[in-house]
Amino acid sequence: MQKVIVKVNLKAVIDNAKTFAERTGAKLCAVVKANAYGHGAVEIVNALSGVADCFAVCMIEEGIEIATAVCGKEILVLTPPVTKEECEAIIQNGFIATVGDLRTANLLIKVARRLNKAVKTHLKVNTGMNRYGANLSMLGKLCKLFSSEPNVCVLGVYSHLYTMDEEICFRQRALFLQAKKIAERYFSNLCFHLSATYGATLGKEFVFDMVRVGLGLYGYLPKDENSMALRKAMQVYARCELTRKYSKGGAGYGHGVSVKQGERLSVFRVGYADGVLRTKNNGLYRYEKNVNDCCMDVCIRKGEKRRGMYEPIMIDAQETARKTGTIAYEVLCAVSRRAEFVYEWE
Repeated sequence: MQKVIVKVNLKAVIDNAKTFAERTGAKLCAVVKANAYGHGAVEIVNALSGVADCFAVCMIEEGIEIATAVCGKEILVLTPPVTKEECEAIIQNGFIATVGDLRTANLLIKVARRLNKAVKTHLKVNTGMNRYGANLSMLGKLCKLFSSEPNVCVLGVYSHLYTMDEEICFRQRALFLQAKKIAERYFSNLCFHLSATYGATLGKEFVFDMVRVGLGLYGYLPKDENSMALRKAMQVYARCELTRKYSKGGAGYGHGVSVKQGERLSVFRVGYADGVLRTKNNGLYRYEKNVNDCCMDVCIRKGEKRRGMYEPIMIDAQETARKTGTIAYEVLCAVSRRAEFVYEWE
């Protein structure tokens, strides 16, 4: 095949999940949005079906994709529904809807009544992220509305830390505790969860009943630290298509490349359409061998490699991110864009 190859170690993902579960002692919500951060959602869900307590996705479509693989476990849709069709899809598929405002709440109630079916929800609280979620005054109104609605089943309340500044995180935690008290006036047996991967490393104060782990499942922490023994699950390989002797001209698009006459060059079948940065210094493994900016489908490097040989181009997304001014999340989601997946158990 001519595709870039992404190798994913499923045993590493399972081990990472167990590490978080054992460290926190809480329920584990495995976040598999964005095709499991580029690792392949269905395969990751299948691997984690015996470890994770539930799963989270960004969109309804992602939930439908993994619905069979979750083996009856809950799927939380993190993006609140906006239309009647989205509400219907959530209800019909038995997903958990995120609700953080009265408009969403009333829309869900209306659709649930029309279908004569119950809708499961987690209430989202805004503690500072200012994306989705109700402020404390709005939360009370939501709870009051839902508490008298037989078609709505409120299962949990959650929020999201927006920074790795611990002082700010503790301020968010204080707001979340206030939200917890409000919700507990109306509902019992709720699942409270504040922390994603980073919060799960901060200690018991941030754990509550469940943690939502995304990046950590795949071997990375948002903060560049070694506080947990995680295994990186993904490596990416590209194939050498040919080697040639440079005579004159350019090497890829543009002129002015620093290549000597007679120097050997290798052409690799990977480019910016495969999710790597176009620039010459694109942070790929051994990027210093790049002769020029990547083309859409090709990267030209100094040195001779055997034709048909696969060479690693990404073995550490954190390292690539550091060299290119981004974060590991973006690298992982991008480099598997049009790849062939190979799953291993090691």
